Amino acid sequence: MTNQLVHVFGGNAGDSEEQQRRDLQRRLCEALGMTPEDWALFRQLARRMQAVEQQCQSVVHTCATQGRLMRLACCPANMLYSQLTINKYSHQNQVSVNIPVTGLGGDYVDTMPVPPGKKIRLIHMQRPGYSPTMLTLALNLANNGTNFLDIAVTFYVTEDAKEQGEKIGSEYRGFQFFNNEGIPTPIKLPLYQNEPLTIGTMNFLVIELHHQGAANNLVSAFAAAHVNNEGWFAACGLDNCATPCG
Repeated sequence: MTNQLVHVFGGNAGDSEEQQRRDLQRRLCEALGMTPEDWALFRQLARRMQAVEQQCQSVVHTCATQGRLMRLACCPANMLYSQLTINKYSHQNQVSVNIPVTGLGGDYVDTMPVPPGKKIRLIHMQRPGYSPTMLTLALNLANNGTNFLDIAVTFYVTEDAKEQGEKIGSEYRGFQFFNNEGIPTPIKLPLYQNEPLTIGTMNFLVIELHHQGAANNLVSAFAAAHVNNEGWFAACGLDNCATPCG
């Protein structure tokens, strides 16, 4: 062996790998007629182009999916209500839930009053779907009664008003819908699976009142589900389907 240094492309045997890489990069830049800074910018642009290409592919996929959904949603055969009907509800910020369900039999009565031991189920008129946020319930007992504790209140969502449906939240008592002065006060409707409650177009919100006391008929009741009608119309009332659907 001799003490001669062995030459390699881009540097000497004693050079570090980093030094050899830099020397090779310098020679490459000289051959391409660019500076090392230009080369670094070129590599950066290449990485950005790859990221942009991936984003473009994602956008194309999303647009295709949305296009299919728009065609499905805008097809007249898939619409339950026309735009005219939807627009009609754009100013209504509450839904009255006061229509008695008749023909249930057993402990259920078909109309007011509700004697002790009996029940009544109240629904709203069929309408486009909505998302209630609060509910007001006013109760009137015979003989100026104040035994609102005797009135059990339960919420259901159902497709058939005569079927019990899915129970929503806990069982309430009539006094929970009044403040200390006896004035009806809206309560917040419970979440369902940690999401705001939605009543679909083919659904009914049902309020069941069960008189569990021993005195004073429930003479009348008024229930109203409160709706953010501005948000509802922004989501449902604008005919965004006109262009895609032709």
